Formats: sequence, structure tokens, C-alpha cells
Amino acid sequence: MRPIGQTVLAALFAATLIGSFFLPVISLPLLAKITPVGMLQDLGFDGLREMAFVVQLFFASFPLAALVLVLALLRLCPGLLALASGAVPIGVVIYAAFNLNDELRALGLPLTVSDFSDFLGAGAYLYIGGAVGLVVLAVTDRGQA
Repeated sequence: MRPIGQTVLAALFAATLIGSFFLPVISLPLLAKITPVGMLQDLGFDGLREMAFVVQLFFASFPLAALVLVLALLRLCPGLLALASGAVPIGVVIYAAFNLNDELRALGLPLTVSDFSDFLGAGAYLYIGGAVGLVVLAVTDRGQA
């Protein structure tokens, strides 16, 4: 079993990731607040199958975080699962950051990644913060196996 402090932190970081599912990741003033739960409701599961793999990974990161949360509450969470749960969102964010300029140009929008960062909502910060926390926790794990 893991020391109680590590399991509490793993549960906290996983809960942060799950909480970001319900908060705006993109907030456009006077237009819309885009949440992952709203996007999933608009897409539906059939529409999600049609989306790019990185979008599917984005949505898969939430059930993975829920699994980490449950296992952390039971004090059974393996470090590798916590690492994967944090690494997936970080990979999604890195991929989005490197490819966003191309996507914005393809849509004909006069924005760049630096302009787009002004529209990030609280959910985006919680998403990446929880992910970084899980990765750091897993990498620095000194608990028993």
C-alpha cells in the first residue's frame, strides 16, 4: 500500500482532472463558454468516433482519471497508472499547442496560439495542473509497490 499522503495527492489531482470536465476550457467573451461535457453532449458517442485520435484521447483522459481517483481512494493506485493518467493530458496539450496555428489558419481565423491563450478558461488550467501533478507525483513516488 502507498503512504496516505501520496494517495490523498493522487486522489486530489485526479479529482482536479475530473472537475475540469465540467468547467469551461475555452471562454470566448460574449459568445460561449466551451466545456468538455458540453462538447461531448453536442458530439455524442457516434460523433466522437469520427473525431481525430487526439480528441478521443482528450475525452479518454477523464475516465482514466476517474479510475485513478477510485483506486487512490482505495489506496491501491499504481504509480504507472497515475503517470499514464497525467501523461495523456500533457500529450494532448502539447499536440494541440504545436498544431493549433495550422488549424486556426485552415479555419481562416486571424489568431495565433499566443492569442488563443487569452481565451483559456479555468477548466484548461485545472486540466493541465492536475495532469502535471499526477506526473510529478508518479515520478517522485518512493512508496512501496
